[in-house]
Amino acid sequence: MTDLAFQRQVKTGALSDHIRRVRHWGPVALTLLVILLIGGITLGYAGAPLDAPALVNSTPGQLALWMAEQSQEDAPVSLLGQAAKRWAASLGQESLTPETILAAMRTVIVLITGVLLALLVAGMVGLSRGVLWSRRALLLALAGMDTLLFILPPDGGATELALLLFSLFLMLVILLVAPGRVTKVLGFMVVLSALLLAWEVFKAFADWASYRVVLPEQNWTYTPYPTLDEALHALENGDADAVIADTKELTPLAPSVRPDDNAPDPATLPHPNVRLLTTIDKNTSRLGLPIIPAFPGRLTVAVRADDANRWTAVSELVNQRLAAVEGSFAADKLLSQPRQWMLIDLSIGNDLNLPHLQKIAEALFQPARRNGPVLLVRILATAAQFTWTEAVLGFAAGALLGFALGTLFAHSPLMERGLLPYVVASQTIPILAIAPMVVIWLGASPISVAVISAYLTFFPVTINTLRGLKSPHPNALELMHSYAASRWTILWKLRLPAALPYIFTALKVSATASVVGAIIGELPSGIGDGLGRAILDFNQYYTSDPAKLWAAIFIAALVGIGFFVLVVLAERWLMPKRAALE
Repeated sequence: MTDLAFQRQVKTGALSDHIRRVRHWGPVALTLLVILLIGGITLGYAGAPLDAPALVNSTPGQLALWMAEQSQEDAPVSLLGQAAKRWAASLGQESLTPETILAAMRTVIVLITGVLLALLVAGMVGLSRGVLWSRRALLLALAGMDTLLFILPPDGGATELALLLFSLFLMLVILLVAPGRVTKVLGFMVVLSALLLAWEVFKAFADWASYRVVLPEQNWTYTPYPTLDEALHALENGDADAVIADTKELTPLAPSVRPDDNAPDPATLPHPNVRLLTTIDKNTSRLGLPIIPAFPGRLTVAVRADDANRWTAVSELVNQRLAAVEGSFAADKLLSQPRQWMLIDLSIGNDLNLPHLQKIAEALFQPARRNGPVLLVRILATAAQFTWTEAVLGFAAGALLGFALGTLFAHSPLMERGLLPYVVASQTIPILAIAPMVVIWLGASPISVAVISAYLTFFPVTINTLRGLKSPHPNALELMHSYAASRWTILWKLRLPAALPYIFTALKVSATASVVGAIIGELPSGIGDGLGRAILDFNQYYTSDPAKLWAAIFIAALVGIGFFVLVVLAERWLMPKRAALE
């Protein structure tokens, strides 16, 4: 080996050692930084007074205020209200004060952050020693941070929320670069946490940018006049190129550039030498993106008769001398406002369109009606149980029908060629068109909802069962035939075991589809006990209280995820070897 080759090998080895040290100690250092950030949140809440906005506006803080109100009732309906009443009795009081429950809730938040700190310390120690359980501790810490996103308020606790968001970002980086195998649970939690982080970061950015990304444009050049007559006289005298005012105010004073048959004689109007550009293009967008503020439809442009054909769009008037009435709508809402080219509209990030995660959790742990006796989470849990029952019935019926059709098609090529196109065509019909007919045929009952749910469920089971039953190798089928095995024996001994992975893949899809079908089926059936009715009711009040609708959507998503997890557990129980390979 030459000296040059030896030096290159030494440099390559030193670089590799440096990279290994960075990958080993980098996550440890980042975890230490996360510990300091979470420690700051813990100290902030541990020393916070009971009237601090960060505590009072938090989800536990708002729940504490409601529990204090419920403890004043003679016979509270809710379980938490009854617990508050018993707590007050144990203290020898008729009712609990808000300060008492707020102190308890502050302790709960500090305990949550304390457990989170313990998990982070354990994960940091594990990373420094290279043990395998360190990722599990960090994964639990990540779940704890996600929980805090639903607790810490954006109003009054902005500092704590900012520290949490930065900590969550660092934790995602740690889990991605830390050594070890990426499991399904880890991947799911990382993606979920990234979505929650993106949710809050997007809202923060949209609020900072005033919900729009804009570029400055040239402003209007205008002169305000005390009255409209004076502005029109300035136009006629050449002191202005155009007047912008309300159409209703200009119409009696000057003729239109294209008068209709009923229009008065221009000579009889106060300003016969002025023309109203009623047909001028009021669109001010560029490249399909709007320029704000937009030109209001209630305004009209007035010009001299000689200039009636000079301008065809209001965008051409930007460089011209304009006149308007001082204090009028045109002056205050259009001409005096800075013109901006809006590149991106971020209004979806405002609180009416996309509430904070903490506001959604707060809505869950507040009564559905103002000062009501029952929390929204209890109402939605009852509705979710009802919907899940309908989904289970539909899932079972659809799965059995799909398995039967798939088995029939696998053993009868004639039936497959004759009926499979109709099975595929059935899925091209929108479920919203099918649902009302099913309700009319079967009546407004959970059975009709289950049938609608089964309609969405049977198709993937049918296709995957057919594919799975046909998946055995021809040599395996020939071997079974050589043993004189019957079709029934071949089905249970060879085809079905080979088809189980395909069937369970379809069942996972059908589990979530059955919940969607049940919710959709509840809408035309008029059933008021399920999530469909709750979503429909809260949708009517979305503009005033969007958090309740999002809370209902979150509960519906949890029902679907829970059903999916049950199918996964069943798959692991029936096929442990395949689960071990995954």
